[in-house]
Amino acid sequence: MGLFSRRTEADNVALAAARARLSSEDVDQVRFLLTTRKTVFAVKYVMDRTGAEIKPAKELVEDIRLGRYVPPVTETPVVRRPGTNLAERTRALKAAGELHQATALVVSETGMTEAEAGLFVGALKPDPQD
Repeated sequence: MGLFSRRTEADNVALAAARARLSSEDVDQVRFLLTTRKTVFAVKYVMDRTGAEIKPAKELVEDIRLGRYVPPVTETPVVRRPGTNLAERTRALKAAGELHQATALVVSETGMTEAEAGLFVGALKPDPQD
């Protein structure tokens, strides 16, 4: 969004509704289309999957591109256990092969972008003693 553009309440509702209809697989497909420089196809894909108009679909694709939107992951719940910090929980998810969920956890708890969270997850060693 530009510096002087304003989002109306209706725009916010449409964007939230589009976000609610996208699955993790849909977001992965949008990322794939973006990495292959097919932004128009990514917007069309979001419109087809969510029923959103072009404006909220473009905003959602832009949020995904910039790492401002990571879909909620419901398949494997992350439970906060007493005495565990973010690094320990992320390490456990990484060891279980849940890299997407580990990245989503870091994004949700720190406010990092998805790219920054991915670097954090990648830099974690399997065991803190290593």
